[in-house]
Amino acid sequence: MTLQQLVASLDMASVPKDHALDTTLMPTLAPRIRQTRGKRSVPPRPKRKTLQPPPTEDRDSNDLRIKGPLAEGGMGTIKLAEQSGLRREVAVKTLRDPFLESAFAARLLREGRILGLVEHPNVVPLYGFSTDERNAPLLIMKRIEGVPWRQLIRDPKHPAFPSDADDRLAWQLQVLMRVCDAVHYAHSRGVLHLDLKPENVMIGPFREVVLLDWGVAVCTEEKHRGWLPMADEICEVLGTPAYLAPEMVDIGRQDLTPRTDVYLLGACLHEILSGRPPHRGENLQQMLYAAYDAKVPIFGDDVPPELASICQKAMHPNPRERYESAEAMRRAIRDFRAHRIAASLATNAQAELVELERLIDEALESPSHIRKRSSERNAKIQRVFGRCRFGLAESLRHWPDNPVTRDAQNRALLAMARYHLHRGEAASAETLLEELDGVPEAEPLREEALEQRRRAAELERLSLEEGRDPGRKARGKMLLGGAMLAVLGTTAAYALGRMNVYEYQWWNTLVFDLSVPLFFGIGGLLSRKNISSKRSRRALMTLIVLGLLAVLLRVVGVAMGLRDLRSTALELFFFGAGAVLAGVMADRRFYLAAPGLFLGAMLVLFVPEHAQLFLALAVILGPVPLGLAWLRSD
Repeated sequence: MTLQQLVASLDMASVPKDHALDTTLMPTLAPRIRQTRGKRSVPPRPKRKTLQPPPTEDRDSNDLRIKGPLAEGGMGTIKLAEQSGLRREVAVKTLRDPFLESAFAARLLREGRILGLVEHPNVVPLYGFSTDERNAPLLIMKRIEGVPWRQLIRDPKHPAFPSDADDRLAWQLQVLMRVCDAVHYAHSRGVLHLDLKPENVMIGPFREVVLLDWGVAVCTEEKHRGWLPMADEICEVLGTPAYLAPEMVDIGRQDLTPRTDVYLLGACLHEILSGRPPHRGENLQQMLYAAYDAKVPIFGDDVPPELASICQKAMHPNPRERYESAEAMRRAIRDFRAHRIAASLATNAQAELVELERLIDEALESPSHIRKRSSERNAKIQRVFGRCRFGLAESLRHWPDNPVTRDAQNRALLAMARYHLHRGEAASAETLLEELDGVPEAEPLREEALEQRRRAAELERLSLEEGRDPGRKARGKMLLGGAMLAVLGTTAAYALGRMNVYEYQWWNTLVFDLSVPLFFGIGGLLSRKNISSKRSRRALMTLIVLGLLAVLLRVVGVAMGLRDLRSTALELFFFGAGAVLAGVMADRRFYLAAPGLFLGAMLVLFVPEHAQLFLALAVILGPVPLGLAWLRSD
């Protein structure tokens, strides 16, 4: 049919022209199909219908028939009953006889009000209120069948586990996440549970997860004051001692907030991971003190670090350090479950990493003649590195932000780069180091690889220079010439001083110290053709730097008031130490100068009146042997 044909087949006379298009057509306005073509049928007005009175049993759905006890708690008892009108079994909570007082009745009614406020799929539903023959209040609730969650935590082989719950930890975490959902919803309604524990969670035969026992729950929203128990009205310890948050024991220390329930959720996770509640004690007082003095829990190596961290954050003694909400904790657990594949891959890869680092440490410590023949060990290292690298890469593909795995990958690359550099394979090391952008530990290895390549390129030239040392005679002549000038100057000063012609001034030593770098600097420029080798330039630069540092030492000594001849022992000792350092870093022959300089320093220190003579002696016994050694062969 076309649009016109469809309209013609309908009776739309009773439909207002301005009827809203997003409003349901009521039966009195709905278009009716024409009964006869060309003639509109008008349906008769229906007569008002009535029903027969229902049976008595169907008139009140809360007509209860108590069938027997189900459970019993502190002040209350839970009985199995049947609603006759609905023919369904319900759980009825009421007061035990010893607690038939108005205060306890009011508390039970407030529990019912809270249940009505926190309707959620994971919270036991409240069907209504009633009273019994004692005028005690009755809370009519859904009967929850199943087993307490605690039994499944304590017994991994419990028959109530679902058939597909092969991964027990994953299943337990799924239950905890659903409890977090219920608690987060309660917090959104301004309600704190305050008695969260596995015993108060029922696991049904069809995977139901139901949070029970809201008897100590309180409210945080001001609009419910007077109608519900308020968190700031609590002046007693509520809850279960083995799970209590610190602020629940010391009421005045911290306010009760949603983070208090977060602590209790962390306590449930603690029981999942360790098989027991967090607080222990020989009696109630010890257990309450254990809750008051709560410490961040510590777990063994069998607990995944990320999951241990979640529990530790949730159970932090300081509420400000916990998760800000039950939902935040649920998301953390969700992320952990998503990361489990990555964590498993990373665990296997880290075992390979430990083996890799062991093999590389052995290779680095082995003698060179063994290292060159260790092709079999090299092949094994390459295989272990390949497995380790692949496992870590796969783990990071599933969990890119895992800092532990990222650190393990960096360790593997750094270890292998060190191994390549140890074998002189700079190019291979540089290839691995390219993947370590932003890792500080890689910078020294990059520099070593670069230096290794430079050394390889210049190996032949440098070895020739080191072998011939063509500038050694020029250095020797220069050093001997400077030594003779120093000996003549100090000897003349000593002789003139003995004749009372000359008197020592502190600036005399400063001039002497300045003359050392000046002499060798000018000499180096004049003899640059003869000392063009790297070894000669390095030795000459060492002498110039030692002279400049001696000048600086003299300036510091003058500033400290050290102006007599005895202070020249500092310069001699400094030059001796510099000779030792130069022997280590530049040329072993510098060692020859150290003994004479140290001896001169000791003589000046103990016999200062002959200091200038001992200075000359120190030059003769120190720099002169070094110059003579340079004049001779290597």
